[in-house]
Amino acid sequence: MEPNDDITALIGQWQRGDRGAEKNLFEALYSALHRIAVQCLRTERPDQTLGATALVHEAYLRFCRSQPLAIADRHHFLALAARVMRRIIVDRARARRAEKRGGELVRVDETEQIVRTDHDADEILAVDTALRELRRFSPRQEKLVELHWFAGYSMEESAGILGISSRTARREWQAARVRLKGAIDGAAAAN
Repeated sequence: MEPNDDITALIGQWQRGDRGAEKNLFEALYSALHRIAVQCLRTERPDQTLGATALVHEAYLRFCRSQPLAIADRHHFLALAARVMRRIIVDRARARRAEKRGGELVRVDETEQIVRTDHDADEILAVDTALRELRRFSPRQEKLVELHWFAGYSMEESAGILGISSRTARREWQAARVRLKGAIDGAAAAN
């Protein structure tokens, strides 16, 4: 059996409730998950205290608590993991913003703090808003951004996963970057 077939088999077993398969799946993909966490954190401030390992563990906990998911294969699983990690970062930014605005107090331990300033929170939320707008305009471009930027796949790998040519992927990437920049700049001007 090929390694990807092994992963697909583990995903199927995990989805059927096999706790041993769940453990084996996360162990088999740990290095890929850690790489994705590093990608997700690369735009964060260098002095933030939540590391890639903690982000992987938080994502793992969210997967364990989630409803059963229809995950097709290794690439689909890793793309979902990148989305979960991005959601964790966004949730922490929202908590920071709520605290800033005098909303409900949210206790965030210093060792888990990913959003250190109000500016960080605003930037993270602007990116999240821009990605949601991109999803409405072009779900494929949003997927490409997730695969290439957050999951760290090369442009060629991302194109293969999406079933498009590398040339189309590059063209979509350029268009997505322009749309995201415009949306982020617009959100920054509004704040």
